[in-house]
Formats: sequence, structure tokens, C-alpha cells
Amino acid sequence: MTDTPQVGDIVKDTATNRVGKVMGFMGPYVQLRPLGGGTEWDARPERLVPTSPAEALSAGVAEANSRSRYGVSVAADSVLAKAIKKPGTAKEAPPPSAECTLAERPGYEDLHSECRQTQDVFLPRSAGILLTPRCGRDCHTITDCR
Repeated sequence: MTDTPQVGDIVKDTATNRVGKVMGFMGPYVQLRPLGGGTEWDARPERLVPTSPAEALSAGVAEANSRSRYGVSVAADSVLAKAIKKPGTAKEAPPPSAECTLAERPGYEDLHSECRQTQDVFLPRSAGILLTPRCGRDCHTITDCR
């Protein structure tokens, strides 16, 4: 790119063939973020090219379509997206319930038996949007949680 990009510009990183929004500058690098949100990456300024409005729109639509395949229209590194298993990846264990987290503190051990998160709770009539994950404690079984 002949001119230095400005914060907010939409550019294409020719090294990775990704389109992103300029978020800032760190040393010799330009920090870019995917159009639909997500983790920033560093790019060398000489490898950036401006995008046309059509190219930027196409990249944004492709990002949204990719996320919607998994039932959620959120950034890939968000809490909601991590709760949904993507094909070919291992699913992370859900976090422990509030009761089980508090039960780890001295004096609150009896709260462990109060855990009621025995299954994932999804938003009704949604495409898999997780409202409350099941308790992620390994010591629980369905009969342990009430």
C-alpha cells in the first residue's frame, strides 16, 4: 500500500489473503481485525492493499455466513461461539456453575449439592444460542445435580 492506512480503513493483507479493519499500529506492524470481529493479527504495511467497497462487503458477508453455519452470529472468539462445537474441533468443557464455584471457598462447601445445571439451556426457537451451559465439574453426574 503506497499510503499508510488509517485506523478504520478496510484493507486486504496479501500475506494471509484476509480482509480486515485497521485497529491500530504496534511498532512496524498494522493491527487488523476481521470484519465480523475476532482476534486481531499483525500485518506488515507493505503487504496491505486497499479494498473496493464490493470486496469489503463480500468479505463481511463471507464472515457472517461462516459464523451462521454454527448456529450463532457472533464473533468466533466470543463466549457463545466457544460453547458451540465446530466440526473437527474438540469441545472445551463448560465452566462450573455459580454454586460449584462458590462451593470451592471455605464455609460454602454445602452449596455443591445445590447445583441445578444438569444440562445446557438454549434460547427457545433459536439456532443453537446457548443461554446457560451445564455445570462443567467432573465430579458431577446427573444424579448429583438436582
